[in-house]
Amino acid sequence: MQKTSFYLGLLPFSVLFSVFAYAENGIYFSHQDWEIACDNVGTCQAAGYQANDGDMPASILLTRKAGAKQAVTAEFVLSTYEQHAPVEAKSLKLYSNNIDLGQVNLDSDDGELITGKLSSKQVQALLANSQQKQNIQFKNAEQQQWQISDLGMTAVLLKMDDVQKRVGTTGALIKKGTASEQNVLKAKALPIIHYVKIDPKPIRRIQPEQPEYKKLAQILFKSLKDPESCEVIVDGDQWHTDAREPIDIARLTADKVLVSTFCWRGAYNEGYGYWVMNKNLTGPAENVTTAASDFDQGIIYSSQKGRGIGDCWSIAQWVWNGQKFVQSEDFWTGMCKGIAAGGVWELKQISTIVK
Repeated sequence: MQKTSFYLGLLPFSVLFSVFAYAENGIYFSHQDWEIACDNVGTCQAAGYQANDGDMPASILLTRKAGAKQAVTAEFVLSTYEQHAPVEAKSLKLYSNNIDLGQVNLDSDDGELITGKLSSKQVQALLANSQQKQNIQFKNAEQQQWQISDLGMTAVLLKMDDVQKRVGTTGALIKKGTASEQNVLKAKALPIIHYVKIDPKPIRRIQPEQPEYKKLAQILFKSLKDPESCEVIVDGDQWHTDAREPIDIARLTADKVLVSTFCWRGAYNEGYGYWVMNKNLTGPAENVTTAASDFDQGIIYSSQKGRGIGDCWSIAQWVWNGQKFVQSEDFWTGMCKGIAAGGVWELKQISTIVK
């Protein structure tokens, strides 16, 4: 990695994708205009979008839980905020290969987004054509239309079958077979995390010019799986030296502390590192993340833009349970397709219950 990536934003993208693409308990996969995320309990969500950024951004989300005889459900979002004329939503219909599949069920129309659900018959019609070229459109009586690209749909749905162990079974979406669904992936119960609040205020602050900063920084740096994600704390380059911030120490328990400091900054993102250590700061250090955005009362938050306009975000969260930080949330708001500020979906890789 070039030194200039610290300011141009290449490093933040590598960190960003590590947040959602390689989660230990879930998977993420994308191909062309479709993507899928499956979480730690076996639920898979596949989203398709319009081919390019344009005047009619749109998305469909197909969701299927793990387990035998689980139906695929579908939601949709249609963007209207760039339309010069009012959009009439009540007459909206779904079309596949120019075949009228009937009116869609609307949930809301706030003047910028139209949201709703597809019926089981509409879902089955889309799935029936998922292995061939398919023209997927939403149209209203005024002939305003939104088109969902079919590019990548087959590959993503095959990944759903693969993750849920349905390939070759009667319930497969793509590679259907004659085997029963007896041995498909079974749904797991949502993990429960018992949240323990702590005081977020630092009890100590070590400045970069203090002698102990260098020793502690080396301990923190050695704990990283991706050294580039926080090289600012050890790299002697003047750019990194000037960008260093103090290392803060907060109390977790009588014996453990939370250590945090600035790690990287890009064009529109920045990340802070958090580590758990013994109170004497002698190591080893356990790194929680180097992509944090905030910390409050025992919860570490990460919120990173996929691009500057903020239409796609990676969100993660770690909760202190009294002994360690447990990742309680990990999701991506969907491809950067200009549908809405903040994104439109929660494509989850980690799902939990926090009490």
